[in-house]
Amino acid sequence: MSFDDHLIHTCTIENPATGSIGPYNNASKAYGTPVTGVRCRLVEARERIWNDELQESVIESVYQLFVKADVTISERAKISLVTMEDATTISDTFEVKELLVRRGRSAHHKMAVLERIS
Repeated sequence: MSFDDHLIHTCTIENPATGSIGPYNNASKAYGTPVTGVRCRLVEARERIWNDELQESVIESVYQLFVKADVTISERAKISLVTMEDATTISDTFEVKELLVRRGRSAHHKMAVLERIS
């Protein structure tokens, strides 16, 4: 089974743009043109629940996203509109925290560590 056979999901990737200035002359978050329909695989890696009697509980979920080596993706990119294998779409937005390139003799695929806090 090839790596392409494992990419059963599709997603939209928005890479951060450089040089955007906010209203107070500071750097602001801006994103480039979104790339839609990227073949990928989204896997839930781990989940932590922070619970305290004095405040509301927080669920931190960490995901992994696998894409081909030729896909343009960078750290702090936004991942959205993930379509699963059963044609349901996840409406949550994820942010790339780490980006790892997996290599053999050449780049084979990229794995992005995503974070979503709800």
